[in-house]
Amino acid sequence: MHHSQKPAASASRLSSCEIFQALRDHPLDVQISYKIQSQEEIDKGFYPAIAPEDDPSVTHARILNVLPTESRVVDHILFPSSAIPGSVPSPPRQLMLSSRMEKLSDQSCVRILELTLASFPHSSNGEAESMTSLIEMQFLKASLPLSFKSKALFANGYQSWSTSYLGSDKTSTFEPPNWLYGELTQLHMASDKHIYDYPGVPGKVHSNLVTILRDQIMDVKELDSQQREETDSCRPEELVLCGSLSEDEGYTYFLMDTNQGIMTLLQDCLGKQLGGERDRLTFKTFIAWSDQDTVIWDEYASQWKAQFRDRRAIQDSLNNQISGWTSWYLHYEDISEKILLENLHQFTASASLTSGDERKKWPAKVFQIDDGYTVVGDWLECKRDRFPNGMKAMATAIRERGLTPGLWLAPFLASRRSKIVKEHPEWFLKKAGLEGQQSQSGSKGSIKSVSGRLRLDCFATTEWSDSTDLMFAHPAFHAGTYAIDLELPAVRNHLQEVFRTVVHDWGFKLLKLDFLFAAALVPRNGKTRGQLMFESMQMIRSWVGPETLLLGCGVPLGSSFMVTDFCRIGCDVGAEWDSLQWCFHDREYISCFNSLTSTLARWAMSGRFFGNDPDVYFIRDWSMSLSTRERRTLMILNHLLGHLVFSSDPFDVERFSGEQKKMLDDLFPWYSTPGLEKRSGRNEERQENFGPLPPPHEIVRVLQPSATIKDLYLIQIQVPASSLSLAENEIDRSERDRTLIVATNLTSKKQTVHLSLLDRILAKQEDDVLEASRSSSSLAKPRSRQASVYFQAETGQFGSSAAAYSIRPHDTVVFLRVVDTYGRLCGLTPTHQPLPLYKQHHYHQDLLRHLHLPTTASSPEGTNAGPQAGGDVVMIATHGGHALPLTEIDTFSKPDISNKDPHQLTIRFRPSRFTTKQVQIWFALRTPSATEASSSPVTSNSTGNLIRNRKSIANGKSEDQSTLWTVNGSPLQIHSHINIGPGITLASTTLFI
Repeated sequence: MHHSQKPAASASRLSSCEIFQALRDHPLDVQISYKIQSQEEIDKGFYPAIAPEDDPSVTHARILNVLPTESRVVDHILFPSSAIPGSVPSPPRQLMLSSRMEKLSDQSCVRILELTLASFPHSSNGEAESMTSLIEMQFLKASLPLSFKSKALFANGYQSWSTSYLGSDKTSTFEPPNWLYGELTQLHMASDKHIYDYPGVPGKVHSNLVTILRDQIMDVKELDSQQREETDSCRPEELVLCGSLSEDEGYTYFLMDTNQGIMTLLQDCLGKQLGGERDRLTFKTFIAWSDQDTVIWDEYASQWKAQFRDRRAIQDSLNNQISGWTSWYLHYEDISEKILLENLHQFTASASLTSGDERKKWPAKVFQIDDGYTVVGDWLECKRDRFPNGMKAMATAIRERGLTPGLWLAPFLASRRSKIVKEHPEWFLKKAGLEGQQSQSGSKGSIKSVSGRLRLDCFATTEWSDSTDLMFAHPAFHAGTYAIDLELPAVRNHLQEVFRTVVHDWGFKLLKLDFLFAAALVPRNGKTRGQLMFESMQMIRSWVGPETLLLGCGVPLGSSFMVTDFCRIGCDVGAEWDSLQWCFHDREYISCFNSLTSTLARWAMSGRFFGNDPDVYFIRDWSMSLSTRERRTLMILNHLLGHLVFSSDPFDVERFSGEQKKMLDDLFPWYSTPGLEKRSGRNEERQENFGPLPPPHEIVRVLQPSATIKDLYLIQIQVPASSLSLAENEIDRSERDRTLIVATNLTSKKQTVHLSLLDRILAKQEDDVLEASRSSSSLAKPRSRQASVYFQAETGQFGSSAAAYSIRPHDTVVFLRVVDTYGRLCGLTPTHQPLPLYKQHHYHQDLLRHLHLPTTASSPEGTNAGPQAGGDVVMIATHGGHALPLTEIDTFSKPDISNKDPHQLTIRFRPSRFTTKQVQIWFALRTPSATEASSSPVTSNSTGNLIRNRKSIANGKSEDQSTLWTVNGSPLQIHSHINIGPGITLASTTLFI
């Protein structure tokens, strides 16, 4: 996909609420295409689209306009007479379309379309049971007029590797496949270009499974005065979600024509057969709007769970993040028992670099063996010359090191060189399966455009062609592959035995399942591609059982929802930033840039439908072309947006440079990596457990701050402060939710970002909280607005939200909000007792909430009275520690009020594993003026009155040394030249950890 340079601003735009109402209430223009098949055709096993060029004499199309709640007769079906002697002709039927709308709330609903075959009123049951013909569906479309002016559209890709775009619009072009590239590489077999015909027209956007519509953030400098007024009403925090609830029936596409203003819901029902009254085709779409991304995605997940069972081993994946190691990007297929045992020793040795301190141990939990241990397809026969002791011995060795053993499989493919292909060619899809007739051996491949979709012969004239009648599936694994047919009972029995052996006999407890799209390359047996894919994933979960962790890869995402515990949500990351493959319109091409584009677009799926797997990160700088900046961006985004975080580096730590060791300390292991607690409701005897892991942060939203720069992103992260109810005297408390904004620039040029957009959204949320609090209390109106203050973690500098910040190419910068728009401090206040945030290998849940301790009556300003119990100083930032400021703090405490030195603060850090770091700690001390104090809604005993001896400290001296704040024995340095707000004094100290 590429973009024009500038979007044209619209004269007007629909609000998210208006779009939701249109999608909920507007009549739909429904287009239905189907064929009538005789018994002879059924017996021959013909597939849909077998008629030459879709002969209109056998293809029927109907268009109806239906209300949200209405039933209509689509057609009266007169089945053709059968040529089979003695057969009873099928009775006439009515093809019925039912439209329903189920209201869930004022802001959400489900629209349902259902096709059925019904008997005429005078038909008997005997006639209904004597069917010798049936209807075979081709497609079902439902359209309505809808304005997309100034809207950003989420375009979700077909499968794991397919690029997803967070903010497509009228400038976006989804190009058709490059014919020569496809013929030479055959890589298009992994795409959906044989399902949907890419239009190649700017403004025609399509999204698979789910889409999001939200206000586009326009570049003010490019707009005229009238357009700027409209931009002021922009509400990018509001969004409308449309998501499929019928992926078990067929793949769903949302087609958004921004040029004509038409929204189309398309179900790929090619191959679906309706023969009896119990047969039906259902098309369900969930529609909702909200001003909170997390709320709308949570509701979609809830509706999905109500429709389909949650079969994951980890059903609370939002609260689980797993770290580990995989062999692929270090060795690729060149692996052996000796090589992997060396890597296992290095990896586990790095987990115990220091003895006696559990907090310093490496908290990774998985060691996963990737491709190379066998010929693809011959899963139970490992390469004995490389693995003399077999795969069971490898799993045992991994488990003995305290890690969970993982194994890679591509269960629906087999190499052309495999033994299984030679011994059981009848188990694989045939070339005839796509065209509906036997192809001649050696026929030349072609791409034919038929009725708005691409039909692929799936075999080529180049090195991939062969003399068999098996259907070529993908060019992977050097020799190319064939797709196994799961509709055959013998195949199902074989794969069930494979999974039983791998899981129960060998002992692998995490399975990475790759190239899963191959289960549904063609519709067959009266089932659509989506139905075949959905059933295949359900079968795998049944075969492996409820305890095995599944990682899906190369899979259409809907079929893996709540089936796999983790799922790849981007292409392979690769060892280079980008590749020229994008020139050939390949959405599945390998590159770091392409992978991160999808990681940022699909962020909200993680923890709701599965844990996102953004692929690996890299520390090493050899055997790759990624720069330090690019590797750092990859690490930060993978850890923030992923729930399965793998490395593929050799963990020979002494080989790493000082800079690389610091990167490890700054970013991995992530502080939310789980310990060894048992999962609730599971077998108490299990050893491989990934206990509940409350994340210390929540991703709130991901936005693109520019309509013209598509590869610039802002990520809003919220760190919860307290679960306690909001009391009246806590309305201005210092330990409010902390906000981090992560700015990422994936472009090749330096870009400028402003934080004012997100700050405006934050201010609105704060207003809502204050308004709710005032409605139940006598609180006064809060102080007047001002620009928030942010701390830039990389530079260690403070700046206004209205300032312009430069972001280097391929860089990621973290900002921490330290003063909000009401001038209130956001940070950590000290507790009275050292309460460790660590529990085993991760933060303790309760203490992530930074408990509030109310203060006693304050002393008059300027007096030398010591501070009272609690809340006298606020830690607002750290510099030089973790990539996310303050997250390296384990404990922030002060002595009890009875202590002789009430100004002594104590900080306990999360330990550094490889380097000694110099961390600068920033504190805020507040002395409100008399005017400010009288106008503030904060009571005199609240945390707004932080320090009473500012003058004494600011002079660098104190008549009474007991009033001088010290941190871990080091005095605070006052920075009176840095102004971050009225009445606020900045102080800092530097400590080594």
